[in-house]
Amino acid sequence: MKLTGRIFEVTNVVAFAPSYLLNPKSPKAGSFKAASGIKLHLASIISGFPQSFMPGISVQTVSASDGKFAFNVSDTQLKQLKLNKMAYVVGYRNAGSVNILGQNITIYEPVYRSQAFDITTSKDKTVDLYFAPYSIPNKSGISQAMVDTQIAEAKKSFKDLSKLSASIHSGKVAVSGSGRGAEIKFNIDISASTSFDLSRFLNGKVKDMDIDLPGPDFIVGICVSKDDIEKEIEKGIAGIMKKVNATIEKTVVDELVKQTGQPKSLVQNLLKTTVSVTFSKLSYPVVEHKTIKVPIVGSITIDFRAIVPVLSIGFPRVI
Repeated sequence: MKLTGRIFEVTNVVAFAPSYLLNPKSPKAGSFKAASGIKLHLASIISGFPQSFMPGISVQTVSASDGKFAFNVSDTQLKQLKLNKMAYVVGYRNAGSVNILGQNITIYEPVYRSQAFDITTSKDKTVDLYFAPYSIPNKSGISQAMVDTQIAEAKKSFKDLSKLSASIHSGKVAVSGSGRGAEIKFNIDISASTSFDLSRFLNGKVKDMDIDLPGPDFIVGICVSKDDIEKEIEKGIAGIMKKVNATIEKTVVDELVKQTGQPKSLVQNLLKTTVSVTFSKLSYPVVEHKTIKVPIVGSITIDFRAIVPVLSIGFPRVI
């Protein structure tokens, strides 16, 4: 089986979008260009099972100078996918490199992802894919106020913590809490999602956890397991991220309505049926300064950051 196509970068989304909706096979000329060097990954959806338990598909290719690409899947691979037919495509753009211990490592930013489709019915299919980089203003990012709201909601799940707070730092969200004599600190590492779940934009993972339990550890360990606490925190972060992703979807809709002038109902429908949204990268700009008075020390200025994504709008959502 061969799945072939071309991938393009949209250079004028305002001109491209309406023409694409009217005629997906022939959008407005001059509003897009061939995208070369895009790494494309065709992968099976494996959810809830170990990778080795269920046969899957994982094929990669790179687009040529004219945007053309091809996935080749053997008949033997297809026959193995009796229980795991659903797959999706993710596209990544080369965003430079970073030198780590003398070795250059390429950085890739996701720019496109498709809805899941039945790979066994896609024989000799040809598709045209488009991605449109789209920036939103800092004020429409994830604010400190939004983080405060989510943390306050999450605190209900941690009954042993009397205090829980979080603040946005450069590249992370720092969380601290206390209760029943214990102190806890950890960071939430935020990354862009390339999941087949198109309503998921960000992932949050607990890192650098430090738990200071009251009393000698060998006594406290009988009653309280640090591993259990960490598992509970991980579960709580998953709940927070689910709500954050829902909030982001609403924010993206509102921003697209504002910038395109289209009705909200139309934009909401497009995000559910026609296009996909992927976060390519994140920034953490300072968006507010507050001066507070501290006894003895005097006045100090606190910087407040936001988490601001660069979006990539993908056409079409369904391959």
